[in-house]
Amino acid sequence: MPDYLKRRPDVIPIDCGRQLFVDDFLIEECDMQREFYSPQIKGPVLLPTTPLEMDNGNCPVAAPFKDGAFYDPFDGKFKLWYQAGWFGATAYAESSDGFHWERINTRAGNGTNRVLPYSEGRIRDGCSVWLDLNSIDERYKMFLFTRDPQKREYAELRTSADGMTWSTPTPIMRCGDTTSLFYNPFRDKWVLSVRSLYNREQYLYRYRSYREASTFYELAACQKEYFWQTADVDDARDDIYDCDTQLYSLDCVAYESIVIGLYQIFKGPHNTIAEKLKTPKKCDLYIGFSRDGLQFSRLNRNEFIAGTGACGAWNEGYIHPATGICIINGHELLFYFGAWSGNSPHLGRHMYAGGSTGVAALRRDGFAALVTDNVGRIVTPLVCFEGEGLWVNAQCKSLKAELRDINNRPIKGLTFNDCVCRNIDSTKQQIIWKNPSRLKELTHVPVHIVFEIEQGKLFAFWISKSKSGASGGYLAAGSVQHRGIKDDPYEY
Repeated sequence: MPDYLKRRPDVIPIDCGRQLFVDDFLIEECDMQREFYSPQIKGPVLLPTTPLEMDNGNCPVAAPFKDGAFYDPFDGKFKLWYQAGWFGATAYAESSDGFHWERINTRAGNGTNRVLPYSEGRIRDGCSVWLDLNSIDERYKMFLFTRDPQKREYAELRTSADGMTWSTPTPIMRCGDTTSLFYNPFRDKWVLSVRSLYNREQYLYRYRSYREASTFYELAACQKEYFWQTADVDDARDDIYDCDTQLYSLDCVAYESIVIGLYQIFKGPHNTIAEKLKTPKKCDLYIGFSRDGLQFSRLNRNEFIAGTGACGAWNEGYIHPATGICIINGHELLFYFGAWSGNSPHLGRHMYAGGSTGVAALRRDGFAALVTDNVGRIVTPLVCFEGEGLWVNAQCKSLKAELRDINNRPIKGLTFNDCVCRNIDSTKQQIIWKNPSRLKELTHVPVHIVFEIEQGKLFAFWISKSKSGASGGYLAAGSVQHRGIKDDPYEY
């Protein structure tokens, strides 16, 4: 359990972002149940078809192997970097709607959409791309892992202004092949989630180490690395392979008031066995949440995005999240991921053949909700804020709210009796009292917020400084409705 859940602040500031009920941080009293949800897989959006992706018919791949999926507000495009052909090129595609993708030929691609020129004697493995909206000339950041024929390993950093033409590499200290990159705005740090491993007999066992720096290129000189995360006894073993679970990778992004962590949990078979069976490894995605980007709460151990296990299905197994994790598209979140079928035109079956890009959709803030079939209440701990409106994401027959002082007494003008009770089915709905200006008078005053819900779900709440309902929170891998990394009231 994270320290901030064991020793909660006496008063919790809630000015940054939508407040989600993914843990008990904002729950003092509650007679409702928490439910967790998984996104709905919409299907593949990019299949291997080009010569670059087909790998001469051996291991076709057109899928993020980390790589990255972001929305770029500067040109209004969804952007995807992905692996084209197994251990092949890093390629680029873009979309206007997030579902129909176009491969864009690049200067380095020689008539293809590869973004890095071919390098004799080097093959790519993992890659991780990040869109930095706080930069101009180096808006795109890349971590790349390669090997040479002698299996010597190399790790490097690059930057780009457009995501298609990249700088010369800056070498960095050795990293594992599925190492990935993210920016943590809560700590204002650039972070490498480093693949680490040890050998036990003939098998590999994977866990995660952590490096951070104040600037992107300072990661190159970073010598400090710490044990970070691993799989544990609550990660269920697979019924068939019955392997010890492993943390294959961990990707993170800031979303509203929290950091989302996608845990890629390996359940077998080990590489040598998967090679003999000619089947993709069983790696599924599980969700964790953090309020500092270091310690994570993992109350939900259900699969978040998982392979079907059906032989030859486009998403049979080996599920990889794209760096960036999710894009906000109106009232839903879009998650892009790589998935493998094991189908090879020339080899019949191969553990690394048939990689495609899939997309899954989830309600905005829809990771978890407090749920009641009757009438339920939730009381927050003491919180403080600056703003003029209380907003919710809810789906219920009726909802009303009340503010109470430090002694738990209802505040005049902001009681249940003053609240306009209403049916709500919206990801963004303001709570109205008869005298709404009273809320602004409570700036920086510690209060409890109490919600009463009838027959429904409460996903999130927040205080907005503007009439638009902007939350001031972080926007993951971008939002179609915004130009920056935060839900800024000044954009409306």
